[in-house]
Amino acid sequence: MESKSRNCASCTRHGRKCEKRFHSDKEWRDLNREQDRIEKEIHEAEEASAKIFAKLMRLRRQQQFLKERGGRMLEHDSNLMERLDEEDPLSAEDLQELERLADEQEAAQLAAVSNDPSLTQMMNSPSFWENFDSAVAGGIPSPVGGNQSSSR
Repeated sequence: MESKSRNCASCTRHGRKCEKRFHSDKEWRDLNREQDRIEKEIHEAEEASAKIFAKLMRLRRQQQFLKERGGRMLEHDSNLMERLDEEDPLSAEDLQELERLADEQEAAQLAAVSNDPSLTQMMNSPSFWENFDSAVAGGIPSPVGGNQSSSR
C-alpha cells in the first residue's frame, strides 16, 4: 500500500480506485485501548485468582492439621481408656448400663428427627424390625390382620 494514496499496491499498479476500505486511525486506537483494557482485567483476575488459591492452600493445611490433631486426640483417649480398663475393668452391670444409655441416646436422636411420636413408637416395636428385615432380604412382609382381600 502506498502511504500517500491509501490505495493498495495492486490497485495503484492497475490505475484504478481501491475498493478496499482501510481502518481509520481512530479504529486502531480503539482496538489498542480495548486490548489494553482486557490485558489489565486479565492481570487483575490472575492476581485475584492467586489470592484465592493461596487462601485455599492455607485452609487445606489447617484442615490437615486439624485431622491430624483429631487423630492424635483419639489415639490418646483410646490409650487412656485401655489403661483405665486394665486398672479397673467394667462389670457386666456397667456394660449393660452403657448399652442401655446408648440405646436411649439413639432413640432420642431418632425422635428428634421426627416430629411424629408414632414413628418412634413404631421403630421401637420388634415387629417393625422383623418386617423390615424380611423386606430388605427380598421377602414380602405379610399383611397385618385380616385376609389379603380386605387390604384391597
